[in-house]
Amino acid sequence: MLFICFTFNIKAQNIILNGSFELNNAPDCYNSLFDYEWNYTVDSSFAFGSRIQLVKDSCVTCSFFPNYFLGGGAQDGHWFATVYSEKIGTVWMQSKISLQLDSPLSSGKNYKLSFYIKDPDDYPTDTTPCYNIPNNFIKVGISNNDNNFGTHIITTPLGDVNWTEYSIIFNTQNAEENLTIETGIGDTTNLVVYIDNFVLVETTEPVSVKELNSNNKQLLKIVDILGKESSPSKKGLLFYIYSDGTVEKKLIIK
Repeated sequence: MLFICFTFNIKAQNIILNGSFELNNAPDCYNSLFDYEWNYTVDSSFAFGSRIQLVKDSCVTCSFFPNYFLGGGAQDGHWFATVYSEKIGTVWMQSKISLQLDSPLSSGKNYKLSFYIKDPDDYPTDTTPCYNIPNNFIKVGISNNDNNFGTHIITTPLGDVNWTEYSIIFNTQNAEENLTIETGIGDTTNLVVYIDNFVLVETTEPVSVKELNSNNKQLLKIVDILGKESSPSKKGLLFYIYSDGTVEKKLIIK
């Protein structure tokens, strides 16, 4: 008697409806969109902050260097988004978007979130329309509303020049229906980050050591009273600038 055994590997379903931004009706390969423009361009997503850019693979965006392709390609599919923070006067303008889930999160179940970020590539030289942006980061949360950040899940470390994956496993009791993303705030410089391939699946893996509401802030830099970068051993008043926008003052007198 012959027994035939088949093994099937079933991939967990991504419950984010448009986590790679592929579902859109963008007219061009490079689209700099206000929130209301994003909302009728990108399916199953809602913007409630400052501008966001929707970019297709190998899209020329700098007329000074027509052979320069922004981003070097999406991490998944053909599209990715560019989010940023911009300081206008004393006010920070941040990109903020929500990604709709196909169903509310279930109480008592664990979920694994993964996504990719990338630091913008170096341009051939500094120009007004085309310049290199410093390393940067994003914050990700879950929310019952598409226009509110909700509960913080993870703050990424500083971006890298290559697509880098980050992930976290969490549990919630609040039946959230949206994943939310916003850029962090730096010191005085604009922050820009490419984002792509947000995946959220049910899992039996244990919750990550990082708790759902943990701060997870990263130290961005240390500056002195004149705004110049400094080492922690330098005497005088120092400012520790963190990825969540907080600033800690330390007076070193020894």
